[in-house]
Amino acid sequence: MRLRVLFLVCLVAVPLSVERMLALVAERQEQVSALEEDVRNFARSAKLAQMEGMSRALTVLEVLSRMADRMLADPVACSRQLSRLADEVAGIQGAFVADAAGLVRCAHAPLALGVNISERDYFRDALAADEVVMTEMFVSRVSGRNSVFLMRAERGPGDAVRAVTGVVLDLQWLSRIAAGSAVELGVVVDLIGRNGTVLVRYPTMPDIVEHSFPDHPLTRAVRAKESGIVRVPGFDGTERIFAFEGFGHLPISIAVGIETSKAVGPIDSKVRSTALAYFIALACFLLLAWIAEERIVIAPIARLTRAVAAVGRGEADHVNDMGVAEFSPLVNAFNEMARRLSQRNNELRTMNGRLASLARTDGLTGLANRRTFDVQFSQDWVRARGEGMPLTLVMLDVDHFKAFNDTRGHLQGDEALRAVSRMLSAAAAGTSHLVARYGGEEFVVLMSGADVDAGVAFAEDVRRLLTEIAIEHPAAPRRRVTASFGVASVVPTAEGSPDALIAAADAALYEAKRAGRDRVIAHS
Repeated sequence: MRLRVLFLVCLVAVPLSVERMLALVAERQEQVSALEEDVRNFARSAKLAQMEGMSRALTVLEVLSRMADRMLADPVACSRQLSRLADEVAGIQGAFVADAAGLVRCAHAPLALGVNISERDYFRDALAADEVVMTEMFVSRVSGRNSVFLMRAERGPGDAVRAVTGVVLDLQWLSRIAAGSAVELGVVVDLIGRNGTVLVRYPTMPDIVEHSFPDHPLTRAVRAKESGIVRVPGFDGTERIFAFEGFGHLPISIAVGIETSKAVGPIDSKVRSTALAYFIALACFLLLAWIAEERIVIAPIARLTRAVAAVGRGEADHVNDMGVAEFSPLVNAFNEMARRLSQRNNELRTMNGRLASLARTDGLTGLANRRTFDVQFSQDWVRARGEGMPLTLVMLDVDHFKAFNDTRGHLQGDEALRAVSRMLSAAAAGTSHLVARYGGEEFVVLMSGADVDAGVAFAEDVRRLLTEIAIEHPAAPRRRVTASFGVASVVPTAEGSPDALIAAADAALYEAKRAGRDRVIAHS
């Protein structure tokens, strides 16, 4: 009888378990495929960002190459023009024009003038090629730094070389573009030359950037194909899923990687834990079926199991009496445990809510704190960049606040800051503006979607309200508390930086202080 029961249980449980395992394996493969597609999309986006930046250098090279003859006719004017290009065009550090013999006659840097590069491999490659040539990374004899050139030979009648033009790529600028491409947490971006030299890496690692890894598995992969996806150790030794894209005739590739353990680990962990849970449940069920032959034992256990599962899912708040005396202590103990656990969960939720509120607000003023502002600022920056909307900052600093504390005491100083905070909250009421305490007596207002005129108008309203509440300040020239305001606004772009907007508002604030305080200055 027991063998029959076990056979029937296995007849039902084993196929279901196998089907569930196969479903988990298929689900895992789907999630891994989706992850790999995400990495491919990251690589394509990173390539487009780099190509957008590199196209500037290629455009400059094309223009200079076509003008090489005229520029060499006046080397002094040519050098001045190249110097201006190096200072004004993002993406290049410099440029030069050499004659067909390899003599540099026009360059952005005076030290490069007169240098003979005819024996350099990159000069010979440029002479032999009919298109743009990109050099491997090498140490420049002029700057003494690792450099990468884009070069092109300008040819005349009879295919004779008239001049060779080159531009020096700004690797730091390309690194900033790579940093902007790493929008996902944990994503690594590598710009790799064909010989395995890492030109750019984000996050930056000194032991990797500007070092060569010619026999590395990732180098071999990008050298073998124009694009693809591989799972290999990165240059730092950590295994990652890399998607890579080539740049056509340029000897570079961009690789974007996500750490394998962090990406695939949770999926594999779920599969293992689910499989383990299934096998444990199956073993327990077989054991119960072997011991509990009669329904009088099996039925109450099944009812108890269902009742406990309902409590665990939140469908019930207690376990009903099973009608079996031996189960009563267990039912009572579980109900007491469920009651205490529910009470503890409620307490934890309340406490977590309070802690979250404390972590977001400033203890003195009740406004958002610096951390909350930084998080909101980053989110609004990304959203404004995607929607092409302006983002405005208003920074204000209470004038002569140290003198206020010295004359009226720190308690009155705290009360004055609270009064300013209440006034700021009232001014921003009914809007989506974020008012935060930036530090000390300095406050900041983040106005998403507002332009600089709206920021100036808001600052003037606050300055007027501060005049109306007339907080006494014996040590101030106007005998009352005033504030200086700095306003800055920008429509975020991929090349822009949130720190630049803060710096602009801060500069405007200090300009207001230098101009006499109690005024609003907008950054020009």
